[in-house]
Amino acid sequence: MNKCTTELIIICILWLSVILTLYFNYYFDIFLIIGIIGLTIVTITNKKYVEISLTTLIIILILGTFKLVKFSLAFRLNFGIISIPDFILLLVLIYKRRNEILDLKEKWFSENDEEIEKQKNRKIDFFKKQFKNLSEAELNRKLSEEKLTEEAKNAAIELLNLKSITEK
Repeated sequence: MNKCTTELIIICILWLSVILTLYFNYYFDIFLIIGIIGLTIVTITNKKYVEISLTTLIIILILGTFKLVKFSLAFRLNFGIISIPDFILLLVLIYKRRNEILDLKEKWFSENDEEIEKQKNRKIDFFKKQFKNLSEAELNRKLSEEKLTEEAKNAAIELLNLKSITEK
Protein backbone atom coordinates (compact mmCIF):
# COMPACT_ATOMS: atom_id res chain seq x y z
CA MET A 1 0.00 0.00 0.00
CA ASN A 2 1.31 3.43 -0.91
CA LYS A 3 2.36 5.57 2.05
CA CYS A 4 -0.12 8.32 1.15
CA THR A 5 -2.88 5.76 0.74
CA THR A 6 -2.78 4.98 4.46
CA GLU A 7 -3.28 8.63 5.31
CA LEU A 8 -6.08 9.00 2.78
CA ILE A 9 -7.91 5.97 4.15
CA ILE A 10 -7.60 7.29 7.72
CA ILE A 11 -8.76 10.75 6.61
CA CYS A 12 -11.75 9.21 4.78
CA ILE A 13 -12.67 7.11 7.82
CA LEU A 14 -12.54 10.19 10.05
CA TRP A 15 -14.59 12.27 7.59
CA LEU A 16 -17.16 9.45 7.33
CA SER A 17 -17.37 9.42 11.10
CA VAL A 18 -17.89 13.20 11.19
CA ILE A 19 -20.55 13.06 8.45
CA LEU A 20 -22.44 10.27 10.21
CA THR A 21 -22.26 12.22 13.45
CA LEU A 22 -23.68 15.29 11.74
CA TYR A 23 -26.43 13.17 10.14
CA PHE A 24 -27.51 11.23 13.23
CA ASN A 25 -26.74 13.71 15.98
CA TYR A 26 -27.38 17.44 15.83
CA TYR A 27 -25.53 18.10 19.05
CA PHE A 28 -22.18 19.86 18.62
CA ASP A 29 -19.59 20.34 21.28
CA ILE A 30 -16.28 22.14 21.20
CA PHE A 31 -14.34 18.88 20.95
CA LEU A 32 -16.15 17.92 17.74
CA ILE A 33 -15.60 21.38 16.26
CA ILE A 34 -11.88 21.18 17.06
CA GLY A 35 -11.78 17.71 15.50
CA ILE A 36 -13.45 19.01 12.32
CA ILE A 37 -11.04 21.96 12.14
CA GLY A 38 -8.03 19.67 12.60
CA LEU A 39 -9.33 17.21 10.03
CA THR A 40 -9.92 20.07 7.58
CA ILE A 41 -6.32 21.22 8.03
CA VAL A 42 -5.07 17.67 7.43
CA THR A 43 -7.23 17.34 4.31
CA ILE A 44 -6.14 20.67 2.83
CA THR A 45 -2.42 20.14 3.49
CA ASN A 46 -2.32 16.45 2.57
CA LYS A 47 -0.94 16.75 -0.97
CA LYS A 48 1.24 19.85 -0.90
CA TYR A 49 2.53 19.96 2.68
CA VAL A 50 2.90 16.29 3.57
CA GLU A 51 4.97 16.86 6.75
CA ILE A 52 2.45 19.33 8.17
CA SER A 53 -0.40 17.02 7.26
CA LEU A 54 1.21 13.97 8.86
CA THR A 55 2.12 15.89 12.02
CA THR A 56 -1.36 17.37 12.35
CA LEU A 57 -2.97 13.98 11.76
CA ILE A 58 -0.82 12.38 14.45
CA ILE A 59 -1.62 15.18 16.89
CA ILE A 60 -5.38 15.04 16.34
CA LEU A 61 -5.38 11.23 16.59
CA ILE A 62 -3.43 11.39 19.86
CA LEU A 63 -5.87 14.00 21.17
CA GLY A 64 -8.77 11.92 19.84
CA THR A 65 -7.45 8.83 21.59
CA PHE A 66 -7.82 10.63 24.92
CA LYS A 67 -11.14 12.24 23.94
CA LEU A 68 -9.73 15.77 23.81
CA VAL A 69 -10.85 15.91 20.18
CA LYS A 70 -13.84 14.05 18.79
CA PHE A 71 -14.75 12.88 15.34
CA SER A 72 -17.89 11.00 16.24
CA LEU A 73 -20.64 11.62 18.73
CA ALA A 74 -22.97 9.05 17.15
CA PHE A 75 -20.71 6.03 17.60
CA ARG A 76 -18.64 5.61 20.70
CA LEU A 77 -16.35 2.74 21.58
CA ASN A 78 -14.28 3.54 24.63
CA PHE A 79 -12.06 1.72 27.06
CA GLY A 80 -11.90 4.04 30.05
CA ILE A 81 -10.61 7.35 28.78
CA ILE A 82 -9.27 5.85 25.54
CA SER A 83 -11.24 6.02 22.31
CA ILE A 84 -10.59 2.64 20.69
CA PRO A 85 -11.22 3.64 17.02
CA ASP A 86 -8.92 6.67 17.23
CA PHE A 87 -6.28 4.58 18.99
CA ILE A 88 -6.42 1.89 16.30
CA LEU A 89 -6.15 4.49 13.54
CA LEU A 90 -3.17 6.06 15.33
CA LEU A 91 -1.43 2.68 15.62
CA VAL A 92 -2.02 1.91 11.93
CA LEU A 93 -0.67 5.32 10.92
CA ILE A 94 2.41 4.96 13.13
CA TYR A 95 3.09 1.45 11.84
CA LYS A 96 2.67 2.31 8.16
CA ARG A 97 4.53 5.65 8.28
CA ARG A 98 7.11 4.87 10.98
CA ASN A 99 10.11 5.87 8.84
CA GLU A 100 8.61 9.25 7.96
CA ILE A 101 7.61 9.80 11.59
CA LEU A 102 11.16 9.04 12.75
CA ASP A 103 12.50 11.47 10.14
CA LEU A 104 10.10 14.15 11.39
CA LYS A 105 11.16 13.50 14.98
CA GLU A 106 14.82 13.75 13.97
CA LYS A 107 14.18 16.95 12.02
CA TRP A 108 12.26 18.69 14.79
CA PHE A 109 14.00 17.49 17.93
CA SER A 110 17.57 16.86 16.87
CA GLU A 111 20.45 19.00 17.96
CA ASN A 112 22.29 20.95 15.32
CA ASP A 113 25.91 20.17 14.47
CA GLU A 114 27.26 23.05 16.55
CA GLU A 115 25.51 21.82 19.71
CA ILE A 116 26.73 18.27 19.11
CA GLU A 117 30.31 19.51 18.68
CA LYS A 118 30.14 21.59 21.88
CA GLN A 119 28.82 18.61 23.81
CA LYS A 120 31.58 16.39 22.42
CA ASN A 121 34.25 18.98 23.38
CA ARG A 122 32.84 19.21 26.91
CA LYS A 123 33.13 15.43 27.26
CA ILE A 124 36.70 15.47 25.94
CA ASP A 125 37.61 18.23 28.44
CA PHE A 126 36.07 16.17 31.23
CA PHE A 127 38.15 13.13 30.32
CA LYS A 128 41.29 15.25 29.97
CA LYS A 129 40.82 16.37 33.58
CA GLN A 130 40.32 12.75 34.64
CA PHE A 131 43.39 11.50 32.75
CA LYS A 132 45.84 14.43 33.24
CA ASN A 133 47.80 12.76 36.05
CA LEU A 134 48.21 9.42 34.26
CA SER A 135 51.54 8.32 32.82
CA GLU A 136 52.08 7.51 29.15
CA ALA A 137 51.89 3.79 29.88
CA GLU A 138 48.60 4.21 31.71
CA LEU A 139 47.20 6.32 28.86
CA ASN A 140 48.25 3.68 26.34
CA ARG A 141 46.59 1.01 28.46
CA LYS A 142 43.41 3.14 28.58
CA LEU A 143 43.46 3.42 24.78
CA SER A 144 43.60 -0.35 24.44
CA GLU A 145 40.40 -0.77 26.48
CA GLU A 146 37.43 -1.55 24.23
CA LYS A 147 34.75 -0.09 26.47
CA LEU A 148 36.25 3.40 26.42
CA THR A 149 34.06 6.01 24.74
CA GLU A 150 35.20 7.92 21.67
CA GLU A 151 35.55 11.13 23.65
CA ALA A 152 37.69 9.41 26.29
CA LYS A 153 39.94 7.94 23.59
CA ASN A 154 40.29 11.37 21.96
CA ALA A 155 41.19 12.90 25.32
CA ALA A 156 43.82 10.21 25.95
CA ILE A 157 45.30 10.71 22.47
CA GLU A 158 45.48 14.48 22.97
CA LEU A 159 47.18 14.03 26.35
CA LEU A 160 49.66 11.56 24.85
CA ASN A 161 50.46 14.06 22.09
CA LEU A 162 50.96 16.83 24.65
CA LYS A 163 53.24 14.62 26.77
CA SER A 164 55.33 13.60 23.73
CA ILE A 165 55.69 17.26 22.67
CA THR A 166 56.71 18.42 26.16
CA GLU A 167 59.31 15.62 26.48
CA LYS A 168 61.06 16.72 23.27
